[in-house]
Amino acid sequence: MAASDPYRGDHLLEVGDDILKLKSLQLQKLALIRIAQLTSGERKGTRLERMSDAWPDELRNCWKLYFDEQEYDVGRRLNRQAPRYRIVYRFLDPVPDPADRDRRPRLQVLAVGPRFQAEAYERAVSRLARPEVAGERTVQPACPTPQRRGQRAGERSKRAQEDQRQQPRQTSARPRHQR
Repeated sequence: MAASDPYRGDHLLEVGDDILKLKSLQLQKLALIRIAQLTSGERKGTRLERMSDAWPDELRNCWKLYFDEQEYDVGRRLNRQAPRYRIVYRFLDPVPDPADRDRRPRLQVLAVGPRFQAEAYERAVSRLARPEVAGERTVQPACPTPQRRGQRAGERSKRAQEDQRQQPRQTSARPRHQR
């Protein structure tokens, strides 16, 4: 990774094993490419804060990126199955060592794996349960997704729902066409 990348890659050692467990060489290469694109800021994933309450709290500060052998466009995914693999990652503070000049936030990949039966997420949760991993302080990047600043997606949707409930239904003020 180049020093001009917005994030410093700091991935867990088990991620290499995760990549080697993928079904094909093409998937393995694609996972490495996607991780490099995340670190360079070329790709952005989706924050996991919008997950249901049944999911562990550890994942609320994490992000996910979909990938599969077939490239896809979310807006044009008619009659195609969803991408079958996930990269689960998070953002950390810069390295606390004062001798280290690299002050970029760290992007830490926690797990790579299949979407099936939430395997990638389960791996990430089990790794986040370890004290040396859980003790790291997570941060959120400046603007990784096109959301309004200072407002989480869940807060926006809750606020919109409350606004709809509070506002009485209004009938159209426009006159109807007469025949």
